[in-house]
Amino acid sequence: MNVTTTKAAPETIDTPLLAIAAFSDDGDRGDSFGDVDRALSGLLKALADEEEFDAKPGSTLLLHTAGRTGFGPRRVLVVGCGGAAELKAKDLRGLTASAVQAANSRRLGGIAAVLPSVDGLDEAEAVRFSAEGALLGGYLYNAWRTKDVKEQSVLSVTLAGVGGRHDEIVARTTAACAGVSLARDLVNGPPQEITPIYLAEVATRLAAELGLEIKVFDKAEIEARGMNLLMAVNAGSDIEPRLIHWTYTPPGADENTPSVALVGKGLTFDAGGYNIKPTGHIEEMKLDMAGGAAVLGAMRAVTAWAPKVIVHGVVPSTENLVSGAAYKPGDIYKALNGKSVEIMNTDAEGRLILADALSYISELGVDRIVDLATLTGACVVALGPNIAGIWSNDDAFGAKVKAAADRAGEDAWVMPLAKKLKSMLKSPTADMKNVGARWGGAITAALFLSEFVGKTTWAHMDIAGPSFAEKADGHITKGGTGYAVLALLELVSGEL
Repeated sequence: MNVTTTKAAPETIDTPLLAIAAFSDDGDRGDSFGDVDRALSGLLKALADEEEFDAKPGSTLLLHTAGRTGFGPRRVLVVGCGGAAELKAKDLRGLTASAVQAANSRRLGGIAAVLPSVDGLDEAEAVRFSAEGALLGGYLYNAWRTKDVKEQSVLSVTLAGVGGRHDEIVARTTAACAGVSLARDLVNGPPQEITPIYLAEVATRLAAELGLEIKVFDKAEIEARGMNLLMAVNAGSDIEPRLIHWTYTPPGADENTPSVALVGKGLTFDAGGYNIKPTGHIEEMKLDMAGGAAVLGAMRAVTAWAPKVIVHGVVPSTENLVSGAAYKPGDIYKALNGKSVEIMNTDAEGRLILADALSYISELGVDRIVDLATLTGACVVALGPNIAGIWSNDDAFGAKVKAAADRAGEDAWVMPLAKKLKSMLKSPTADMKNVGARWGGAITAALFLSEFVGKTTWAHMDIAGPSFAEKADGHITKGGTGYAVLALLELVSGEL
């Protein structure tokens, strides 16, 4: 999909579909609505009044212009945006997502969208979020369909009402959305295809295309290095584990160049091990690698964003299944950093594979670490399905991760790393247990991970809620969302 901007008046644009915003405020419905309505001699307002269109967020109204002389667009899609004063730049994603979805359903080849004029709305940010809405709102996963196949027909998107040129923003946004789409594909794909070996193959191919350094550890190397927790989780699977390590190095980097590591849980299917998940929960456990998918998606786009820091992308990957060889409650293993862990719940496996990956990357001497995982249901209970939790051993860095998510338009909230709860992880036979009591489960999971980063500044994002959507919502399609790809790109491109 090609995204461009234009200063042209909307009524002059030759397009199959023109999308405009409408507001629910008293009086007129906004400048864009008024301009188009005048060009149509009042037809648009008459239709909106007749249909009692209230412009609530997400509501739409479609008008066929029937080839009216002097009016370029063949259709006008009015998208409700609620009150103008409440509109934020990220809300513009819904405008262009609705337009692309409406065009796809009609097999139209392109759309134009008028960016609304709202006080305090930065044009560059409006372009960025509008482009994201178009590129992500049109996402489809059709790899396994043989009938009722929906198609992406929209090839071009024109953003109108834009005064300046924003080619660099559009290029960066296009790369970022390609990363989000990659993450969505990986989560949405069936687990017999999306295996640790497949992830490593995809990462190797993309690293070659992008000019990134890559290391892939196979089972023998993982075992030889002493990543015993990763090996324990993998024991029940016939498919070997992998650890993927991408490295982006900016031009001119030296020993003083800051570095950050993005570490993502790559659990390609989680049956829960002997603490097996029940029916109603196990069916969607292909999503348990969404953290790893987000890291791969961010690294997919990192060269286009060209941050001035060294960026490592690390994904430990395995399945968690049941067999005669599978690890059991009561087993004890030593992690890569030498700490022993008593297994109390085999379904608390994500923190185990992350522990070895965090130990590995912290030993390399990076300055900052962020890990991402669909780690706990407790985080979803605390924050709901749309907000990720952030824990950090450094308040300032935790705030920077939150600020990066805010800039990306992805919801997150900083949570307490309450050290008083660490006593819940005490074991009578090992250095620690892999789970604590029921209460504060998301906090004790973060406390467990904190034991494997040494003195490195670190933050943990529990993305169990927003990484998968039960239903479509604006630019978010049902299934894998690609959550955190945009936040990670904002983070590595900002001041760490």
